[in-house]
Amino acid sequence: MTKTPSNTATAAPALRAQRIDDALSMKLRALSLLGIVMVVVGHAPSYRDRLAPSDRSFAFAVMERLFTDALPRVVVMMFFAVSGFLYVVGHSGRIADDWRKIRARTRSLMGPYLLWSFFGIVLYAALQSLPWTASWFSSGSRVIAGKPASELVRIWLFDPIPYQLWFLRDLWLMVVVTPILLPLLRRFGLLVVLLLLVPHALDKGVPGPGISRLMTGDAYFWFAVGAWFAVRDLPTRFQAKWAWPWLLAVLAVAFGRSYVLASGDWPVDAPFADTPDLFWFKSVHLVGVPALWVCYDRWLRWMERPFWLGISSYAFFVFVAHEPLMTMLRKPLVRWLGTGDMMHALQFAITLCGTLAIVLGAGALLRRFAPGAFAFVCGGRRA
Repeated sequence: MTKTPSNTATAAPALRAQRIDDALSMKLRALSLLGIVMVVVGHAPSYRDRLAPSDRSFAFAVMERLFTDALPRVVVMMFFAVSGFLYVVGHSGRIADDWRKIRARTRSLMGPYLLWSFFGIVLYAALQSLPWTASWFSSGSRVIAGKPASELVRIWLFDPIPYQLWFLRDLWLMVVVTPILLPLLRRFGLLVVLLLLVPHALDKGVPGPGISRLMTGDAYFWFAVGAWFAVRDLPTRFQAKWAWPWLLAVLAVAFGRSYVLASGDWPVDAPFADTPDLFWFKSVHLVGVPALWVCYDRWLRWMERPFWLGISSYAFFVFVAHEPLMTMLRKPLVRWLGTGDMMHALQFAITLCGTLAIVLGAGALLRRFAPGAFAFVCGGRRA
């Protein structure tokens, strides 16, 4: 009897409503805390202030960029990859699962986005109206006074003053388009990731109203990478013996980027595609995301201790609340502390520690005495 050929080899793999185990869950919680701290570290240095003195020695500038720019940015891409992975976890392939996840992410992402973006506008309007702060906050593109209502709405929806909120915006947009992305990943797998790598490498995003972008290339590429791992049920554990090679590789590429940044004379907010930094920026992430994932198991498991996991409960609050508070601390410091490498280092330390202390203290008080309000401003997160 002739055997009928099977189509199993060519069929797209079915999604399974898999669950993450306790070890992976603990790792993701610890990485969320590490990631948020690195985001705050990346926003603290004085070179982010246009009026700060640029009198660093070259050696100091290289090291400053290494530890406050090249390495910390890796965790943002890790967040997108983890978010893509978690979207697929628990997904059985039904449209009902997509609607359920989109509704949940709308509450947890867009709720805080709109709330904190509106708060940023109100706060900046107040700072620009007070005589003793107006001169510090009334320059550049963030002037609120005199803007028409349509421009304020554009800022609120697409170009938030707390600039870290772009991550929530891009992540929600990726969630909305994932019902289209998932079938493609099931059918074509790695090919989809490689195709997305091309516009990602060229820093091609989705344009938005005015000067804003609705989605960066980093968002759709790394989200797709994480979703691909979950769709294809690829391994998420790797041998710790590979930690040293990955660490040396990411340090080498990150040092190269830091050298380029310290040598460059373009503005800190210049588009990457218009600077020599584009190649280094993308390369650090391509090496850094797997390096962080592997190196965690070798050197960072101590972050799973109860104390640090307790602190991780405030990670999201720190993320949404640290700006524009950090800018409010940094602006007077860069004017009062003078010049020189030591003064730049002192400003960084005070800004970073002061911001973390204030935000963590405020979050702890809010969570203790008004847990409902804490959950509201964090998109439903209570812990």
